[in-house]
Amino acid sequence: MAGPYRLRVEDLAARGDAVALASRGAAVTYAELAARAAAVGAALAGAGARPGDRVALLSSGRAHDEPAALAGVLAAGAVAVPLDATSPPARLGRIARARGCRALVLDTAATGLADGIDAALGAGLPRVELDAEGRVVRATAPAGATGERGGAGAQDVACILHTSGSTGEPKPVPITWAGLDAFTAFCIDLIGLSPADRVLRVAELVFDLAWFDHLATFRAGATLATMARRDLASGRALRDAVAALAPTVIYGVPSMFMKLAAALPAADAAAPAGALSPPVRAVLFAGEVFPPRELAALAARAPGAALYNLYGPTETNVCTFHRVDRAALDGASELPIGVACPYAACTLIAEDEGGRVIEGPGTGELVVSGPTTVDGGPYRTRDRVERKADGLFYFRGRIDRMVKIRGYRVEPGEVEAALASHPAVRQAAVIAVDDPRLGKTLRGFVALAGDADDRALRMYLAERLPPYMVPEKVVAMDELPRTSTGKIDYRALSG
Repeated sequence: MAGPYRLRVEDLAARGDAVALASRGAAVTYAELAARAAAVGAALAGAGARPGDRVALLSSGRAHDEPAALAGVLAAGAVAVPLDATSPPARLGRIARARGCRALVLDTAATGLADGIDAALGAGLPRVELDAEGRVVRATAPAGATGERGGAGAQDVACILHTSGSTGEPKPVPITWAGLDAFTAFCIDLIGLSPADRVLRVAELVFDLAWFDHLATFRAGATLATMARRDLASGRALRDAVAALAPTVIYGVPSMFMKLAAALPAADAAAPAGALSPPVRAVLFAGEVFPPRELAALAARAPGAALYNLYGPTETNVCTFHRVDRAALDGASELPIGVACPYAACTLIAEDEGGRVIEGPGTGELVVSGPTTVDGGPYRTRDRVERKADGLFYFRGRIDRMVKIRGYRVEPGEVEAALASHPAVRQAAVIAVDDPRLGKTLRGFVALAGDADDRALRMYLAERLPPYMVPEKVVAMDELPRTSTGKIDYRALSG
């Protein structure tokens, strides 16, 4: 019996002159990608990394280096640990240390950030440095570099992602090849992904959405249309990138599509094909709730595209899906998260102490099992979900305090811990507030023991947290409101 799909150099090479990567300025064939991936693997072996070892990935330029680095690490049998190039080096160093990374693959633009990571580690990681096109330009192996070796079963793990953790430290989430096999096969079948497609590379590798962009694309033999990080900065920049790269498939978070739709004209008699279609034929979104009015606006700008709502926390990857019925898009009705994916067993558990299984219509916590789920599950999502009489699931919010900010999972407790570490802060609280355009943003509240203002506190957080975790405002108060039990009254803060 054949094992799960894995990314292999020979499979990439077999696609020959078909275009694997395309940007505004360059194209890379599958044969070239295979050669560059093989060079990354050879450099890692020379640096002492073995199959099953964890290897950190870092790209500041986000060009063709990143897919070449990922392909090289995975094809070498190592476990990829993507690092967020927008995060402070101290945070990245903690992740690299906690995961026992044996080496770092990076682009030339990230060397300064890598130096900061080494400083945080107190030792230098062996490096494999790539140029923007994914060619190895330098490989080093500093003396004294150490890291945990992959143990039994380590080669079953493809990568380790990190989400915001309630303890104040990033939470590791291992993603297995079996899970990626099930997920990518499902997605390829769902939208009919083929070598004729161009998939827009949107999400960062630290985000599970990006693993569709890369692995489903390479598995299907399609082209990955690589977009620079700066192209996500505004609706206009995103619109121009989409126009230049001409993707047929886009998978992103609703806030990104909302920004794009606002920068585009709606389809009308003068432009009957719409702003996005052709060539866009499939739009997939996940990571947060898509406001009905905004989804209708996107649909009007892509009248020829099939729309899919995908749902699932990082620990389960996508576990439910729903193809949007355009006829039902009235700008007001809520959108279901749909039905369970073929590989996912989704159960509703009552929130009472008994934790009984809810059969038929009802509302409870969604529990997921299957190959895409950490340890196979059952995984309690802490998401409140309703199953209606039509059998479709509907998202009803979080049971705990975790929120989604621009598609990223954020534990306000982690932001609070960073804010409370400031010497002028006595107490800190962080809540999510609704934003009419972006869905959710963070707001901080502090009781001070010294001098500090909103700007100083936000700059302090920017040195310790990625941008999406920095509150848009920090409000100083004499005392934080409390409940009758002495706990912070978050309801009063949000009121």
